[in-house]
Amino acid sequence: MSRCRLKEWYNVVVRPDLMAKMQYTNTHAIPKLSGVSVQVTTKQAATGLDNAVPAAFILELVTGQTAALTRVKNANSMYKVRPGHLEGAKVTLHGDQMYHFLDRMVTQVLPRITDFNGLNPKSFDGKGNYALPIKDWSFFLEVEAQHSNLQHLNLQKSPGLGVQIHTTAKTDDEAKLLLTAMRFPFRPS
Repeated sequence: MSRCRLKEWYNVVVRPDLMAKMQYTNTHAIPKLSGVSVQVTTKQAATGLDNAVPAAFILELVTGQTAALTRVKNANSMYKVRPGHLEGAKVTLHGDQMYHFLDRMVTQVLPRITDFNGLNPKSFDGKGNYALPIKDWSFFLEVEAQHSNLQHLNLQKSPGLGVQIHTTAKTDDEAKLLLTAMRFPFRPS
């Protein structure tokens, strides 16, 4: 794999900057990215494996890692699902793959979204993690390059991706400072 631009940026620029701004006395207290979870859920997946595999395949294209199929844990009569039914696919990224994915997302995907005004600063969970919904995965260049091969997949509607960015930050303010320093475009709150 090639160099991770975002990882180098974190080590060379962001860490010293956060150390100075937040006045940490221990270098291990500096917040960092610990992982990224990417999942997709489709209503069609509950009807069978044939409808869950296309979502997993596209998730593998986007992340570069094998996707695991996920199943429903609780019954929901509104969606007509029972425990054990398929609901989609999930991938968890760490290390260099995480940095490559986030770099592509920030530099290529987010600028291609129409009417994009910045990321919602209120999507933090209170523990320093950030949830980012991407409504359409056709913004990823990997999916666009394989568009002619993906025509035969029976996806009626392109389901969105749910991206959770996990950090070691203890508060949302620390996490927002970290992600802002990593060039995530937050809109003014």
